[in-house]
This record gives sequence, structure tokens and C-alpha cells, in this order.
Amino acid sequence: MNKYKILWIDDQYELLSELMERCEVMNGFEVTKCRFAKEGMKTFEKHLEEWSAVVLDAKVLMESLNEVPNLSGLRYCRDRINELKPRRYVPMFVFTGQPDLISNEMFENMVDKYYSKGDDDDHLIEDIISAADQQEETQIVHRHQVVFDTWPESRHDLLRILKILENEEWQNNSVLNDVRKIMNDVMIRLYERGFCSIQHDGSNLAECSRMLGQRYMEEIIPIYIQRAIHSCVEITNPGSHRSKTDSDVKDNKAPYLVRSLIYNMLDILYWCKNLPAIEMREMVIKAVNGAKQKFEIEQQDRDNRRRNIK
Repeated sequence: MNKYKILWIDDQYELLSELMERCEVMNGFEVTKCRFAKEGMKTFEKHLEEWSAVVLDAKVLMESLNEVPNLSGLRYCRDRINELKPRRYVPMFVFTGQPDLISNEMFENMVDKYYSKGDDDDHLIEDIISAADQQEETQIVHRHQVVFDTWPESRHDLLRILKILENEEWQNNSVLNDVRKIMNDVMIRLYERGFCSIQHDGSNLAECSRMLGQRYMEEIIPIYIQRAIHSCVEITNPGSHRSKTDSDVKDNKAPYLVRSLIYNMLDILYWCKNLPAIEMREMVIKAVNGAKQKFEIEQQDRDNRRRNIK
């Protein structure tokens, strides 16, 4: 269960493997490692909404192992993180194994606090957790931990959607496209696990939804999940109705639509946590076909009885 997503930038991160493993196993960290400052900042900005914290080596290299270690990489990362603060504040921690920096005036002016490798490992972990727990994004992940654990590939879109829910931005119609992205992920997984016989190709959400909503599928998928899938797809799918839905949300004519849409999505994602493993796909397909055959036989019996009554 990963509660904290940490970007760790150090050209010698291999030397910290035991510490990073402890962070992952004992403290719920998901550590993304980068060797160079420029590489790290590209990764940082690409997934800005996801990070709980950034850990930087004090003499992190800019972009090559051939460089002479100095403070340029640290300054570059600090400045870029500060530039992005208006979009998202992410706490930064400097973790150094360079004792010569302690009396370095430039270093002291660049950072308010630093941690020494080997001596302050536990202190670093404690402070990362403390700072991360104060972040809105981390709090959202904790409140919906099961959903994030079940759908790690959708983390970025989920965070954006759930921030709209937490902040009650009921006129934010961008949620329609974001929920549609999540439904694409759902359809891909349901096909992979054998629940949907139609492979999602990026443009056939409605067709997949209709298949999953068949009466015989009630034995396989709870009816409230079938209806949630139908609702999410119908509301967010491109088409003539979307322009009207977009404008109604934006103009606050449908103040409960956004929250109901998100809750329907969360019901679907939570239900998916108990899906059988992909290795059991053939068993699921067999169960679906069995449910269909049973429904067709029962339907035929009902039709025969109606004819006999007449």
C-alpha cells in the first residue's frame, strides 16, 4: 500500500538502496529514482500533482556523470520547484553526504535545512511523512487509498477528479473528460479480465457499456455497478448531448451532477478491487457464457408460458 510518492534525485542512488527499500516496505513510500537534476525536473513537472515530496542530493549532477559535483544541480532543482509553486507546492528535502557543505555559505543560503546521510535517515523519513500529510493531494490519497491502490495507472486523473470533489467545484465541467478517461481504463481492464467480450478501442465506450449492462450480466456484475457504468458512459461520452451537459454544469444548472458522477465512478473503481486475476480470464468468460445461456433458456420458458396462457 503506497501512501507517499517520492521523487528521489541522486546520481548515486544505488548506495541508498537499503534506505529506499526500508522507506517502501516500512513507510509506504513509492520511490521514483532519477540520476540527474534535469531528468528529475522533467519527471517532476510531468507528474506534478502526484508527488508527496522531493529528495535531493546536495551535489546532484545536472545531466552527466562526467560533471564535477557542485551546487548547480541543487540550485536548478530548487529554482524550478519554486517556479512551479503557484501550480502545486511540493516539499523539498536536501539529503547530503558532503560534510564540507556544512560551512559553505552558498549552501547555507540555498537551503533552510538539510539532512546528513547515515546520521539523519530516520529524521528525514519522519519529516517527509509529516510534511506530506499536510498536503491536500496526500490527504485525498489516504481517504481513497483502496481506489488508488487498485488503479495506480489512473492516479493522475483520479487526483484531479477527487480535488474537484473535495473542493466542491460543482461547475467544473472538465471532470466530464477526466471521468471518461477513467472509464476507458475500466473497459480495458474488464476486457482483460473476461467480463466484457468487446475490446475497447478508444471509441466504443457505449458499445462496451451496453454489453456489460445486459440482463444476464446481473449474475456477474451487481446491478448498481451496471447502472453506474451506464451513467458514467452516457454522461461523459462525446455526442450531441455533451454540449448541453457541459453548459448545464458550467452554468450551475446541474449542481448535483458532478458529485453524483464522481461517486458513481468511485463505486465502479472500488468494486474492481475484487476482480479475479488476469490468469482467471477463461474462467470468467465461461461464467459469463453460462449466465447468458441460463438467461436465454429462462427467457424461452417465459415466452412459452405466455403463449400457452394465450
